[in-house]
Order: sequence, then structure tokens, then C-alpha cells
Amino acid sequence: MAAERVITNLTSLNSPPTAMFAARSCAASTRQVLRTQVPRRFGSSHAHAEPVNEGFGRSFYVTAGSFVSAYLLYRFTKAQQESGSESFISDLIAKWTPSQETFEQRNAIHTAIMEKAAEDRHLLQSEGPREFVPLRQPDMFNVAPIINNAPGSQADLSQVIAHYERENKQAAEARAARS
Repeated sequence: MAAERVITNLTSLNSPPTAMFAARSCAASTRQVLRTQVPRRFGSSHAHAEPVNEGFGRSFYVTAGSFVSAYLLYRFTKAQQESGSESFISDLIAKWTPSQETFEQRNAIHTAIMEKAAEDRHLLQSEGPREFVPLRQPDMFNVAPIINNAPGSQADLSQVIAHYERENKQAAEARAARS
């Protein structure tokens, strides 16, 4: 192949033996590159499985059976209606359907409730704005701490003041007598 042609072309040249060895090593690596095959990926020795006969499945038969049973039920009820009596399904529906009186009572109750709600809404919306601001925290009245209160603002301290004024006057007289 191509690698062998390269080798024959190189050997036909008159060249020293060292160059020949280099050419052979080059040809050998070229031969390896050319001979490598693309790897078989996903290859296996197994073939496709044999064909299997598949049935329709359970869902097909359930669907077909439900259509057939619905048709038979329809024919049975139609035959009873032709004889003059109501069908079982019609009786069942009539039994569980509320009467017209029930609907009228519900509507009357609902109308009364809605009228009362509208009246309350008009009453509350026609009221003027509030004349006071509601306090979220009652402690807002006690903003000033107790330390800042003036002495005597909470109790009568006139006797205490007179007592200390007398003591101070006596202490001042005692100092004046010593000097």
C-alpha cells in the first residue's frame, strides 16, 4: 500500500545506511498510522431480537368494553322509556337534584344578605372622619421619665422643706457663733 511504496522509494535511493534506518523508522510509523482502523463503537455480537407478537393490551379491552356497556345501557333505558316508565338513571338524577323551591329559598336568603351588606357599607362610608387618633401604644402618654419630674409635683413636701430650712439655719448660726 502507500507505506510500502514509501519504503521502496526510499530504498531505491543511494543513501548512507544511517539515513536508511531513519527512513525505515519513519516508514514504520507511517504504516502504523495508515493501518489503524476506526474502532467499532457500540458493536456487539448480538443481533436484533426476534419479532414478538404484541396484543392490544388491557386498556384497549377496557375502552371497548366501556363503549359496549354504555350502548347496552342506553338501549335498555330507551326500551323502558318506550314502555312509559322513567328510566333508572332519570329517577336517580331527579332524586338528587334540588327542587325549584330550594333554589328560590337560597336566592331569597342570598339577596337579603347582600342588601344588608350594602346597607352597612353605605352607613360606614357616609360616616365622617375620626376626630381622634387611636393610640397603638398606651405608653405614649408616659413619654417623660420619672427622673425629670419636679420635686413636690406629686406630693405636698412643704413640711419637709420647712424642716431642712430650720436645720440649715441652725447650722449657719452654729458656724457664726464659732467664728
